[in-house]
Amino acid sequence: MLAATIRNRGRSPTFSRPLLLDFICQLSRLRFSVDHYLLLVLLIGISACRTLPLIVRSHADFQSAVILPDQAASAQSSLKASTDHQSLSFHLISEIGTTGQGAGEFLSPTDLDVDLYGLIYVADTGNNRIQVLTSGGDFQAEFGHHGWQIGEFDGPNDVVIGQSTLFLADTGNDRMQICQMIDHLLAPFGQASSQGQGQSAFSWLNRPAGIDLSTNGEVYLVDQGHHRILKFDPNGQLLFSHGRYGDGIDRFRQPTDLAVDRQGDFYVVDAGNSKIKKYDFSGNFILEWDHHLQQPNRIAAHGRVYVTDSKSVEVFTTEGQYLTSFGHFEYPSGIATLDDRYLYVSDLQQNTISVFEVRQAKTEQR
Repeated sequence: MLAATIRNRGRSPTFSRPLLLDFICQLSRLRFSVDHYLLLVLLIGISACRTLPLIVRSHADFQSAVILPDQAASAQSSLKASTDHQSLSFHLISEIGTTGQGAGEFLSPTDLDVDLYGLIYVADTGNNRIQVLTSGGDFQAEFGHHGWQIGEFDGPNDVVIGQSTLFLADTGNDRMQICQMIDHLLAPFGQASSQGQGQSAFSWLNRPAGIDLSTNGEVYLVDQGHHRILKFDPNGQLLFSHGRYGDGIDRFRQPTDLAVDRQGDFYVVDAGNSKIKKYDFSGNFILEWDHHLQQPNRIAAHGRVYVTDSKSVEVFTTEGQYLTSFGHFEYPSGIATLDDRYLYVSDLQQNTISVFEVRQAKTEQR
């Protein structure tokens, strides 16, 4: 209709006065219609955008993952949680110990654990003993000395505290020992075998290195010399043996440690292959990663995973996503966490235990 008011199309238009008034009125009505048309297009566009898939990066295999519209909300929540993790900070509270053989002194403290009261149990490897201290460094107790009899150690590599029992990796003697916290008496882990008094039923171990417990009291052990993981019930009965030498999902090369998270999955430090491998409680492979790792040594897990590396501690999610790293250590070795609120790190060269408070900024993502 507008075209009818324009004469000599393709040249300069000529308007008569009545036609000019009619043109102006129609133009006003057209402008009103265009505004409504643009608004309609905008609404349709917004509605269409809501049905578009959300593209994110999968941290597991670094390939694009498509999330459908009904999954978008949960994906955005997951991405927000990942962003929140990045705000972690670690504040040094205290540094315990020095080089020596006295109370509160260490020689190559390989690993450690902490109980619910904040008491620290240290595998003081070079002194062939276990020491117990407060988080402030006050000496509480020690037990063990060099030897091969029950209650004696040869280079203990790990110590883990259960509800009423202490589990010890007596590495040089190729055995595990336990200490009942009620009477403080040490005993071999398992029943005495026919090989002689004082011999453990599990004397076939070859350099047991790392220990951890599940919430049900099941015992996981790194049998380093045999490149495998063993799982026992609380009474010392073998539940499974997992792994052999090599590089694969069920193979290890000089594994050094393991940790069980609050979900019951366990993580193995496959040191010879510079990887962390995750399995479920039955030993089924879940995933592995090697990024941000140079010389992984020891590990702790709860809601997050902490790995001591060459000069620092590397922090990951339980799905292997890298979060951050911290610390300037000489040779970080043992690590333990108290509900992701505190971290305890031993340094083999400095002969110290560092206690950190874990803080997370409570910033709301917009």
